[in-house]
Amino acid sequence: MTTLNGREVYTRRDLMTKYGMALSPLEEWYRNRRWTGHPEAAGAQGVELFWDAAEWDHWYQERRNTEGLVSRADLQERHGLARSTLERLWALREENGHPAPIKTLDRVMYWDSDQWEAWYTDYKKRTQRRELDVDRSGDPDDLLTLAEVARVLGVAPVSIAHYPKRMPRGWPQPVQEESLPSGRLRRWYRRADIWTYAETRTAAGPHRVKHPSRKRCSTDAPGSTPD
Repeated sequence: MTTLNGREVYTRRDLMTKYGMALSPLEEWYRNRRWTGHPEAAGAQGVELFWDAAEWDHWYQERRNTEGLVSRADLQERHGLARSTLERLWALREENGHPAPIKTLDRVMYWDSDQWEAWYTDYKKRTQRRELDVDRSGDPDDLLTLAEVARVLGVAPVSIAHYPKRMPRGWPQPVQEESLPSGRLRRWYRRADIWTYAETRTAAGPHRVKHPSRKRCSTDAPGSTPD
């Protein structure tokens, strides 16, 4: 054990020996201590830093503690949800209010169990089938932009903005597309197709989406991507 002024401390070399760690995560935790909560250095000799041993051990134990937390694997088992569904819910967190993880360990995110359960219960209530206030006026062959489609369905444009890329069940293909100078695509949909979508929308609501372009490669190993 290294000492500094009679105080037990760790150097990075001590930590690598005691915990069998690589140097890079130790450096990263300290560099990002604003977010990781890593203890401040207790002193230095030249470029070598020292940390109070008791303080560092306490921080590390708390960091590894996952009591009351759940990972995606836990949620898959608890709710029977596919991993892709959980990943999609997280990807759409700005729209659906998905809670932030409490901590990330070895690239695995952990959420507060009670907080996630309360959010998911509310999310399911919000996404149950509800009647659309559909505007049935107009020519069935009219071509509509996505903003005009939102007005026909009686919803906010932001609520369907992701539909062209993450298509809900029954969502029609555009009948016409135009590349804009910004690089974005403007799409037109036939009014009659939008009416049909409104009539056949599934009970799972607008967030029951498919990912036709996402196919897992047979050579992908489990855990080869971040949780």
